[in-house]
Amino acid sequence: MCKKSVGVWILLSSLFSPIAWSEATPASGNVVNSNVVTNTAVAPKLSADDLLDNMKMAFKQLNYDLSYVEIERGRITPMRYSHGVIDDVSVGHLLSLNGNPREYLRRGDITSFFEAEQAGYSLASTAIPGLLFNLMATELTLDDSLYQAIYVGGKSRVTGRLSQVVRVVPNDKYRFGYLIWIDTTTNLPLRIDMIKDSGEVVFQVMAISLYQFPDVTPWLEQLNSVTLPPVLSAMQTQSLMPEPTKSEWKAAWMPDGFKLIVSNKHQIAGIGQTIDYMQFSDGLVDVSIYVNTNAKAGSLSQGLGVSGQISLQSKITDDIEIVVVGEVPSATAKKIADSVVRNLDD
Repeated sequence: MCKKSVGVWILLSSLFSPIAWSEATPASGNVVNSNVVTNTAVAPKLSADDLLDNMKMAFKQLNYDLSYVEIERGRITPMRYSHGVIDDVSVGHLLSLNGNPREYLRRGDITSFFEAEQAGYSLASTAIPGLLFNLMATELTLDDSLYQAIYVGGKSRVTGRLSQVVRVVPNDKYRFGYLIWIDTTTNLPLRIDMIKDSGEVVFQVMAISLYQFPDVTPWLEQLNSVTLPPVLSAMQTQSLMPEPTKSEWKAAWMPDGFKLIVSNKHQIAGIGQTIDYMQFSDGLVDVSIYVNTNAKAGSLSQGLGVSGQISLQSKITDDIEIVVVGEVPSATAKKIADSVVRNLDD
């Protein structure tokens, strides 16, 4: 049934061709700084924080179809996200369009996962993987000690639509910042850049097409009726993960706001070694620490994949290899790696 449910989307999407709901907006002025068109006569009616709040509300409440690409180190991954509100319940569906199929369906607070070579399963969670969804679920500026939102000003056009630009600036040098283009008609996100202090883009989400509908689309209603895998119980969920343990190691330093969410020992495929593992999160990005106490038996850093927005720092001292991977600047990952010491606490 799980495999059949994945195929339902492909069948329905092939039978339905959405009609664009858009507004032609003339642009004027000069293009500068990431396609922002400056115009001093245009001022936002809302603050940057209000624009972000309206964006998150629209993301959860409107009926729409958003096709976009994720761009990292020249690699382009096309995705398609469909959303609707059915019987007052938010329903979202994400589908990868290239390579091995990946598909996620969220109904309210239940999310089902369908990935290649793995049986489908459901979790009591509203989380769909990806930067776009992390941003929509995170109160970036709720804690002013971490980020500040700034209205950039002027106009910008993304996928033919007029947008306003908000810059989310970290209050320290240990995180990436963000530029977010918000559609002036729907308040939906059209582009997200994860950026370094220098302005270099390390990861990008770019809309290709956006359609809004007055009602839930027929194919999303059909998809909503498909039988999904049962929700895993807490015990079943834990069985998928290594047994939680107190690590023999700890990070003596982490950026403000990061909290330990996972600690265990498990094996890494390819080197056959049991390693200590810790994962930290600030609610938006994650940082993982791996400690391999037998580096001569196999290098841990060579067995971990790294994508464009992820930094990897590795150090080996006295046959102990410490690897830090995370969506943070390289200097931050290095400082974390340098701070890892044996946990001598009781």
